[in-house]
Amino acid sequence: MPSIIQFFHPGKEHGYDEKCSKNGLLLKDWNTIDQKHKRKFVLGEGSYVKDNKKHEGKLLFWGEWEPPSRVELLRQQTYCPPNGKNPEYLHIPFLPPMNQIKNYQDKLIYQNTDPFVFGNNFIYAICRQKRYESLRSLDEGSLLIFGSRVNFRFVIDTVFVVKAGKKYYSLNDINKMELGIYPEIATKFILDKNNRVVEPEGLTLYKGATYDDPENGMYSFVPAKVYEGKKIGYPRFFMPDDFYKTKFKSYFQNSQEKDGKIFEGGMMGIKYNYTTKNEAKEFWQYIKTAISKDHVLGCNFKMPKSDETLNLHYPLIDRGKTSINGNCSPSRKC
Repeated sequence: MPSIIQFFHPGKEHGYDEKCSKNGLLLKDWNTIDQKHKRKFVLGEGSYVKDNKKHEGKLLFWGEWEPPSRVELLRQQTYCPPNGKNPEYLHIPFLPPMNQIKNYQDKLIYQNTDPFVFGNNFIYAICRQKRYESLRSLDEGSLLIFGSRVNFRFVIDTVFVVKAGKKYYSLNDINKMELGIYPEIATKFILDKNNRVVEPEGLTLYKGATYDDPENGMYSFVPAKVYEGKKIGYPRFFMPDDFYKTKFKSYFQNSQEKDGKIFEGGMMGIKYNYTTKNEAKEFWQYIKTAISKDHVLGCNFKMPKSDETLNLHYPLIDRGKTSINGNCSPSRKC
């Protein structure tokens, strides 16, 4: 039986790291575990769906990318509704050379990226699975709506349709899945010194359905805008007010209307609903239609390339001493 899951994750925005930014070049180093997960407003290449047709191009979108990125201050913004929040920064993701990635793995604990929207399929494999056993046994056709609570509204960054899931207990299990560089930049950061999962029951790696290989007519996507040479920020998508008058509102946390505004509950965790294949598809279609009014559907993103020119020659971030623009120092509580 498929499920519909409203999945809350942290909603603050990544800025840049002052310690490794110089000569006008702003950089965000690989996120340390002390800072917890945050979102980035990203410029990347990939495929998108517009008017039910697939296109290729550069896209602007909100998502998670914990490895390094170049950062630019955003000067232009689109209209932002009262409940929204425009981004302050634009991130262009990249990967360090492999020897530097090994250095991150060996020296400090760094954050994984989950959900992971780069590569052939979206991947969900880690977050909350240790806490919620139900997340380790999702059926095909299940729908995960990843997002955050910003200004009292649930803002959506990823719509994930489960195509297939496979248990894993170790790095060896992940390597057998032939996921390219994914294990090096995501899975290895959650394994113990023996490259095994700490959770004895194991975790499950889910591949998302794609536009070319859908599940029950559904595919995974990200609300995105086509990049046309102008770096313009826009707020994350949230459901229109009319949504809370439909039967679909039961799939989300409780909400209330006050002074003509919708206020939604929930900050972290999940809202789990068992459903049927038809109901899951009906809700997916509703979200797809709502998002398509002002966005395109980013359905595939190319893996960021390794940048040899940015070999991160500055010292690795020393947790507890680094000053981070717009954020607390990793040693202090925000």
